[in-house]
Amino acid sequence: MLERTVVFTAAADYRADAGRVFDVLTDWPRQTRWVPATAVERRGGLPGEPGERFAGVSRLGPFALDDVMVVVATTRPAPGRPGRVRVRKVGTLLGGTVDLVVRERGPGRARVEWTERLLLRPPALALAAALAGPLPALLGRAAFGAVLRAARADLEGRR
Repeated sequence: MLERTVVFTAAADYRADAGRVFDVLTDWPRQTRWVPATAVERRGGLPGEPGERFAGVSRLGPFALDDVMVVVATTRPAPGRPGRVRVRKVGTLLGGTVDLVVRERGPGRARVEWTERLLLRPPALALAAALAGPLPALLGRAAFGAVLRAARADLEGRR
């Protein structure tokens, strides 16, 4: 079976401490506010713990994509240590991983890096991504950059 991996990293700086940024970004249902046409819902497990399951359900007209994920590992930020979450995508269309890293950048400042390794499983989707060259990764970085900016505005009370 043809599979294609698309890898991208989006990053943003925040005017908030790393612990607060980490808490907001890992409140998965809250992401509904920032991801267009998508509702994020918990589907089991303890919030913030390995084994937590959630899904981003994106809709475009009559079409829906159920992006099912499970938290694999989580480490809260602490002085001198970044916060990290690894999420595994376990849906039928999208597999792969998400790595979210939140680093303290001084008092009341944090840097977020969101890296996705998307495994496109349906052969037609994998072929389309392969033919598009670097475009899917560029679009992913741009889209998640916008999500991180929307999250920042929400966290800073500007949304």
